[in-house]
Parts: sequence; C-alpha cells; structure tokens
Amino acid sequence: MRSKTVEMNFDQFMSRYMPGPDLPPESVLNIPDFDEDKLMMSENHVCVELCRIAQVILDGCPGEEKLVAKNTRDHPDSSDYHDYAEQLRVDVSFYPTHGDATADYALPHESSKQASQFRASTRWAWISLLVEIKTVHDQCAFEFENKSNADGVKESATEDNGNARSESRGKGKDKATDVSTNPEDPTNQADNTKQRNEDDAKPKPFTRPGKGATKALAQMAQYAAKLFRRQHRLHLFTLFVFQGQARVIRWDRAGAIVSTPIDFKKEPSLLHQVIWRYASMDQVGRGFDPTVVRATDDEVAAMRRCEGPAAWVNQARDNALGQPGWPVYKIKMRTNDRIDQQGIQPLSEFFSERDDSNALDESERPTDGEYFIVGRRHFATDSPTGRGTRGYIAYDVSRKRLVFLKDYWRAHIKSSTPEGEVLRLMRSNGVRNVPTPIAAGVVQDDAGVVQETRTQAELPPDQRTKCPSPTQEHYRLVVKEIGQRLDEHESPKELVEVMFDALSAHKQAWELTKLLHRDISAGNILIYRFTDINGRLCVIGLLIDWDLCKFQCYLETVSRPARSGTWQFMSARLLSKPGKRHEVADDLESFTHVLNWMCFRFCLHRLSEKCDILKTRILALYEEQGVQNGDENKEEIGGELKRTLLYSGNPAVELENLDTPLSELLKDLASMCRKHYLAVDGPALKPKPRGAVAVGDASRDARSEKYQRIAAAHRSANAGGSQEAPVETGAETLKDHEKMYGAFACVLAAPSEQWDEIKRTTDRFQLPEFKKSPVYQHSTEQSSRWSSGSKRSLEGESADLARPGPSKRLRSSTRGLQSLEEEAGAQE
Repeated sequence: MRSKTVEMNFDQFMSRYMPGPDLPPESVLNIPDFDEDKLMMSENHVCVELCRIAQVILDGCPGEEKLVAKNTRDHPDSSDYHDYAEQLRVDVSFYPTHGDATADYALPHESSKQASQFRASTRWAWISLLVEIKTVHDQCAFEFENKSNADGVKESATEDNGNARSESRGKGKDKATDVSTNPEDPTNQADNTKQRNEDDAKPKPFTRPGKGATKALAQMAQYAAKLFRRQHRLHLFTLFVFQGQARVIRWDRAGAIVSTPIDFKKEPSLLHQVIWRYASMDQVGRGFDPTVVRATDDEVAAMRRCEGPAAWVNQARDNALGQPGWPVYKIKMRTNDRIDQQGIQPLSEFFSERDDSNALDESERPTDGEYFIVGRRHFATDSPTGRGTRGYIAYDVSRKRLVFLKDYWRAHIKSSTPEGEVLRLMRSNGVRNVPTPIAAGVVQDDAGVVQETRTQAELPPDQRTKCPSPTQEHYRLVVKEIGQRLDEHESPKELVEVMFDALSAHKQAWELTKLLHRDISAGNILIYRFTDINGRLCVIGLLIDWDLCKFQCYLETVSRPARSGTWQFMSARLLSKPGKRHEVADDLESFTHVLNWMCFRFCLHRLSEKCDILKTRILALYEEQGVQNGDENKEEIGGELKRTLLYSGNPAVELENLDTPLSELLKDLASMCRKHYLAVDGPALKPKPRGAVAVGDASRDARSEKYQRIAAAHRSANAGGSQEAPVETGAETLKDHEKMYGAFACVLAAPSEQWDEIKRTTDRFQLPEFKKSPVYQHSTEQSSRWSSGSKRSLEGESADLARPGPSKRLRSSTRGLQSLEEEAGAQE
C-alpha cells in the first residue's frame, strides 16, 4: 500500500478534494472547546470527545444529507461474516440519519447514560466517513509530533531507523583523530552544506517504519477495502488522529492521498473546517456512485420471484437478498451500453438454450437506460487498490431474468480492449464457450463524465520503469450466463469435460480473433448448467474474465513486458523471468497446473491421507516465491520446484489408480511440458559429459584422476562405452493447441465405465491441516482475498495489507494480481 500512497499539503488537499463553504463564525455554531486532557488520554476518551464536537458541527450544517457521529470502537459489525478480516471495529463512524441506517447501527439496549457517549455498532453498509485513533506513536501509520515524549522533541523516521543514534555517536569523536569531519576545514564545511541541502531537498517519509506502523497502515487499508466491498463507492474519506493531531485521507482504486498533519489541539478550527466541508458535501462529493440507488420493495420482490436456469442459481439469488447489512440496490447503465444480440453466435455447438429473455415490448422498455437489481456480492476482491472486481447475481429489470453483473476498474490504456467488446467480437466470430455479453460500458454520470480515479495523478512514476500510473476507469459488464466455480464439479469426468470446453474456447479465441487470455486459473473456468430447448439438463465449461487479454499485435510490440496471471497457475518460465513475453505456451501450461491443482484437492492420490506432507508439497509447488540477490527492484520470482517437476516429465499428482483415463491425461500433459521445456531451453538442459574437467581446475589431482578412471570404466561397461548420457530431444509441443487439445479429447472418448472408477473426494484443502494457510484461502468461498473469480497474482497490493507472502500475489481477479506496471508500459 505504501507505493500507492502520497502526501499532499493540507490546504492544497482541502482546496482540491474537499472544496466547499467556509466554516461559519463560532458564534453561529457555538462549537464547544475540546477538553485537551481527554485528547491525550485513552482511545475511548478521544472517541467521545471527537463525537461531542463533531455532532455540534453536523447538526449546524444545512445540507440535506444529514450525518451523526458515533463511537463504534466497542461493537463490531454483526453482519460481517463469511468475509475477509471479519469483526473489525471502527473507532468513530459518521452515519446517515435516515431510518434504515439508524435501525441498523443503533444500540437500543444501551442505557441513557451510555447512549450519551454516542455509542453505536460498526455497520459497514452505512459508514460515510470513519476515524481511526491512535494514542501510541509507534502504532501510527503516519508521522506526527509525539507530544508525550518527556523532552518534547519530535520523533522522526530518521530516529526510528537508528540514524539519529549514529549521529550522536559521531559527535563524541575527537576532532584530532578524525580530520575528515573537522568543521573548521573549508572543504568539509562546503561538503556538509551541500549534503544538508541535498537532504533538505529530498521528500521526508510521511509513513512510519516498524511493525506497529505497518500494522496500522494495513488496518486502514482493510477499512477502506471493507467500505469498497460493502458500498457502491467511487472514493471515500477517512481521518487518522493522534494526540490532538489529524491527517485527512482520500482513497480511490488508484491509491490514497494523505494530507499533511494539522494540530487541532492548537487550532481547533482546522478540524472544524474538515468536518464542516464534509457535512456540506452531497453524496457524490462524498464518493457515492450516482448511478446506484436503493431498490424498491416491488423491485426486490420481482427479483425474488424470478427463476434462474438452475436450482443453485435460485439459491444464490436468495443468498443475495434480505441479508442483514446488505441493502439491495438498483444499478443504472446507459442505453448505449446495450449490446446488440444480432450476430452473436450460439454458446455451444451441441446445445441450444431456451429463450428465457421474457423481454418487455419496446414500448414498455425504459428509454433512459438499462436497470439491474443487486444485493449481497457473489464475490469481491479485498484490496483497496487495483481493479476492485465485484460480481453480483443480478435481476435484469427489462428482460425479467437473472444475469451476472461484473463491476470493476480497468486501466485506460491503448493496448487494453474493454471486456464487453472482446466478448462481442469473439461471439460474433464463432468463439464458443465464452459468456454472452448483454450490456457493457465505462460508467458515466448523466452529464457524460466518466467515473475515473484521481490519485494516480499525484503518484510519482514507478521507480523501476519510470512510467506513470495509468488512469483507472469504472467499468461494468453484464453477461447472460451464471456459472458455478470449477471446484463444484460433480465428478472427475465432468471436471475434465469443463476444462476441455475452456481449452476449446482458448483455442478458438487465438485462432479466430488472435486474442490471448493471459490468466488461465481455477477461478476463471466456470461450470454452466442449463436446460436446453429439448428439456435436457446440459453442462458446459466457460472461460471467463477476459479483461487482461491482449491481441497478438500488442503481445509482440509491448516495449516492457511484465507478468499477468494468477501466481499459483502461472507458467514456471513466467515466474522465473518477470520480463518474459506472454505466449500461448504459458497459457497452455496453466491449464496443466489447474488440472493438477483440482486433482490434488478432489481425487485420491498418494498424498491424500498424508495431509501434512500434502500441505508442504502444495505450498512449495504453488506458493514458492522470493527475490533474487542483488535485484534492486525486489521483483518476486518463483516456480523453481514447478520447473524441476516439468523437466522430469512426471505428473505433479500421482493418482491412486494409475489405470484410468485421468491418469493417462496427467501423464500426457506432463510429457508435453517436458518436451516443450527441453525444446525452448535446449542446450541449457544438455548434461555435460561425465568425467570432463575444466582446464585449470585445481581439483585435478591424483585422487581426482583415479575417480575419473574408475567412473569412465564403469560407464563403459554399462553403457557400451558411451561417455555421455543420452539426451531426450525436445519439441515445442505447447506452441499451439493441437497436442493438448487431442490429449483431452482422447481420454474423454474412453468408455464411461473407465471414468466411473474415479471417485470425487472431499476437498483435501479444507482439512484442518490446511487452515490458516494460503491454500485454504484459495479454496474457500469465505475469502475472496485470494480467490474471487479472476484473481490476478499481480492485481492489487493485498500484500501490504497485512504481511508479505502469498496474499500479495493473488488477487488475480476477481482474484489475483495483474500489475498496473505492465499497463503503464503498454503506453510507451
């Protein structure tokens, strides 16, 4: 998160991001004085004091969107379950005053005395602005004057990292023994002055180092992420308070802008002005999306009555409605966002769906836009920055059917084609097994102004690439199909069939439209169940999340390639070579890793009952990461064990029953990967002749020569005199789809009774041994931190939220991490 955070002068911040009327004279509002002693006491005392002063200002503001300040530090959100970072508590929350919100956050059981302390529950659905309070300097995310120091001296980041202590030791040196630091030396005086000027010119760090500061920054980022997940917000404001001082922070999907600190203990009017300006803003100014409004009871009832294409969809619809803490909203898209269905070819070559559009007559269709009803998100990423992908089971008001709505922030760059246009292009050109787009477009307000981030304009260029951060624009996509996760397959054969369909979609997209997906992962392959026109229940696979795809021309011309994908499923070559250009082979290798991953989870294999060993194997194979010594950019690399396994030609997972079509497929895929790596890495894998010793090798003594003679005789006796081990020749088996496509087809052609011998097991990654591991997070619906659907291992900066490690990488999309650095490079 630090790399996405920038400091701005307070006055400039207020002028640019919180403009509004000046604070009326104190005689008008009658704002009481702060109790300065309480500002230096416990967090609860500070909470009460802030609420007491803020409420007077909020009550005196004539704005229509009235707010109240509440002390929420003791009561977490009871509706915050089956979500990441559950049960967080905010110190002070500014809430709206309307009935629905009040009924939710109020504590009716509190006595009148307690109520006077402004106590309420944390409710993420209704928080407009939140305040984080710290009373210990080491627990502050940002720099402040530490007024509790005995000597009253301001602590600084320099002191925290020990430089100040080094300086003090230097002052005790004898001038006679250290001529170089003699202040009377004119040369040294000039050098010292120059050094001081250079130091003064450098921007001082405003984020603090240390574990406590890092934890505090992570906590603030989690708060922002919660609000973005639970509300329809374009940006939001928070306050960070320490000992009568405060910083104002503005968050959007590009990062956070932090104001320089104000001392409201000395100048209370500064904080008064912040609260007054915020209270004077309308909802748009506060960051709420004007294209989203509360749904009416009739609209919610219509969604509840609507039948989905499968029973599980109806259950998902019910789970999205009537959930405490999740109000139901109506989203408006522009009329121009409708995608003409003429020319869209069938989803599958084998099955034709029923016509379930139930469309209104054109005379009854709204003329001002398309409307969709949504409740609780189906999935969502957990990073406050990046794409922020959220997916919803939605009700299409015009067509009276359930659809899927995807809401996210895309980088506005030349090489990136909007996902709706990509899907329309593919389906118009005959690409099967990809979603049917209904509506798509960049979100604009009624005046046609595009909703986009602003923080990137304040961020410095990337240190490594020198590229500026791209603008991110708000984007929505609605598709007809609602799919199940791949881990909800009913049998191993269904798993392979669905993956074959996804592979077919990938093959057709490349061959017919020259589009490469670049994020093949378990989360981006879905199972779609529907009833066809003949009343048969059909199951097909869908390859989704094409927002990171690129046309072949951009793959070849991008000036600074970077990795895109979900870390666990990325090719070994991409993991070990961050600058490698993405190729077809990388995506095809990812299909192999997805199948291995699913077999580890749901098939009987040699490690099924050795859970500790299985966990160790999975973490080493899919979570391995590190930084190469000497790399100034600290770029994450990994995949060494994955690479070694691919070279071996052995399947990653050895099934208990080796005489099945699935075992055959795993062996075939492993062999293909080995041959491909032998071909692309060629000479690097060719073993050196055993016994050969480099000229000048100091080890070439009598003992060494004896070893060489014995070894040579042994090889001659056992290998017909050959001095060199045979080397298998390679072939670029993954340069196109033919070999893998054929391997899948061959095993699926096997008799059904052979597939019946393979039984689906319970998910091994859900066993107790895997709890609290990244693997568990990837495989459970409870957390979309690591897996929400399109996770890109380079998408947001989740790693900075809590700890280094696997969390940084995923997010591939709706779960993973696609790097914005790559997008910046595409602009060059």
